[in-house]
Amino acid sequence: MQRIRTQSSRLHRGVALITALMVMSLATITAVSMTAEQQIYFRRTENILLHEQTFLYLLSAEDFAKVALQADYRDGPTDSFKDTWAKSNAENPQIFPIEGGILSGYIEDLQGKFNINNLAVTTGKVNKWDEDRLRKLLVINGLSPDIANAIIDWLDPDDTARFPDGAESVDYLQGEQPHRVGNGMMGSISELLYVKGIDYESYQALSSVLVALPKTDVPININTASATVLQMLIDPLTESEAKDLQLDLAENPLTEPQELAAHPLVKGKKVDPNGISVESSYFLLRSYVEVGRAKDRMDSVIHRFNDKVINVVVRSQGGL
Repeated sequence: MQRIRTQSSRLHRGVALITALMVMSLATITAVSMTAEQQIYFRRTENILLHEQTFLYLLSAEDFAKVALQADYRDGPTDSFKDTWAKSNAENPQIFPIEGGILSGYIEDLQGKFNINNLAVTTGKVNKWDEDRLRKLLVINGLSPDIANAIIDWLDPDDTARFPDGAESVDYLQGEQPHRVGNGMMGSISELLYVKGIDYESYQALSSVLVALPKTDVPININTASATVLQMLIDPLTESEAKDLQLDLAENPLTEPQELAAHPLVKGKKVDPNGISVESSYFLLRSYVEVGRAKDRMDSVIHRFNDKVINVVVRSQGGL
């Protein structure tokens, strides 16, 4: 009997030990799980705070850009690469040390490009010079000038094709990726990717010389125009001549648009004075911030009406 009791007692102690070990294991697993979840929660909260901080830094970059453009307006009416705001660029951005990281950015003149929304008329006809310039720009980039018809149909307010080779919703809805036309101004130049006749390669070429501004009748600033845009404006102008003219205007900006026709590299060539200027109202601020492990960027379209009214009209953290 004594032996049976001893064996039973040992069995009970063994069961108790196993039970205790299981309870301890469960407690350890629960504690580890809670600690891991807590760490994830802390990291998530830290990330939210960091990104809130980076966004506020990007907003401060906008305020700095507004002050710079305000001062530039007071310095004189013309805009060129000689202005203070133009001293920085993509290769050499302005850098501001901040607590725990850096803030950098630069300003571009958006009126050095051709505004595609100039063709988005709600009444009447498209300006002949804008239409002709778009067709010429397409040809310069190795594309068919007839693509302009599809672009104008995309921008006009109705669903009736203006041209035999144009395109409206009925044409796009039958495609592999059905969609409707914009029937109004483009919110972003990336909308060109949805227009009939434009693939990604041609879009990349056009996006460097076209811009979608939230206004029609925006003139081109010849002082900051690219060689391709200058080639579009002046007939005939070779690619080499356009590059030489661009470099010269960067160093010797014009004070009046009428001076372009008398420029030594342009004299004797045809220059349409419509829709050209030496002043700009729309600028693009590209800003980048890095704080700790958080990185962020923002593109801000700034409209300068005068030295007192300067507003951000478009803001994007995914590119324009």
